[in-house]
Amino acid sequence: MSNEKDAEKGIKCNIKSKLNIQNIGTKDAISSVVRFYLSDNDAYDAGDIFLKKVSTGKLKVGKSTNKAFAYNFKIGSSATGKYVIAVLDADNKVVEAAEGNNSIVYGTIP
Repeated sequence: MSNEKDAEKGIKCNIKSKLNIQNIGTKDAISSVVRFYLSDNDAYDAGDIFLKKVSTGKLKVGKSTNKAFAYNFKIGSSATGKYVIAVLDADNKVVEAAEGNNSIVYGTIP
């Protein structure tokens, strides 16, 4: 998930990934957003650093979609040892029977 390259002024850290979103509900889902955060641990909280948001687009019942995520850190910054947390339906636009499955954690980043 991470890629570090030598740069003139330091190390450059990039994160790239794909998130598979599935509609396992009984109704078509309206478009929403996924917010990606960098975290020191595997739990989403107010101290996490916002990285980027990506639109989900509408999603029909039983269908899935892959959403690409990429983030370039400032030269000298690193995500090594941290976690990326994706928070789906971050604006709570989609009515769901279970809201507890809206955070996906990846980490620790090598």
